[in-house]
Amino acid sequence: MARRTAEENRRNVLEVATRLFYAHGIRAVGMDTVVKECGVGNATVYRQFPTKDALATAYVQGRADAWFERMRDAAGGEETPQDKLMAVFEVLATDCAGSSYRGCPMLNTNTEFPEGLHPAHRAAVAHKQQVRDWFHTLAAEAGAGDPDRLAEELLIVLNGAYATAAVLDGAVYGSRAVDMARHLVAASCPARS
Repeated sequence: MARRTAEENRRNVLEVATRLFYAHGIRAVGMDTVVKECGVGNATVYRQFPTKDALATAYVQGRADAWFERMRDAAGGEETPQDKLMAVFEVLATDCAGSSYRGCPMLNTNTEFPEGLHPAHRAAVAHKQQVRDWFHTLAAEAGAGDPDRLAEELLIVLNGAYATAAVLDGAVYGSRAVDMARHLVAASCPARS
């Protein structure tokens, strides 16, 4: 059996931790479980992630980066800023309806680590601020009368759908989020010609 490179080991540990942390929660999964599921020794895991906090933070940052990549890809296929905003909510609706959907990793992390100094908490908060800033940019490009307000309202709809869909019928609440976002965008931005 060929030995893995350090980068391959890092990816393996992070993939396993991502699956476990998302399914069960960061605090509920011990490092011993991560080591066992990875099929490697303690030293291999701890060489890549010296602490559970480091692994948790890498998990949150990885999920945040993946979210932006998916959403920017979806938005990139649209011509107008209004349609770019709506593309985000269409992806959200699909995500929320999935059978393995367990909520937003950033909101879940914020609940598990409410301490403002925890690095995973800071990564989750930074992600939400980046989402708000991206929404603001798109709202301004769409000609919204108050791009700050529209960005904040869309973030409330996004996070509300993510949180509620984890508890109730995800397909219903994802669909409602699309409708609410469409209404907010239409009410805030000039009609497209």
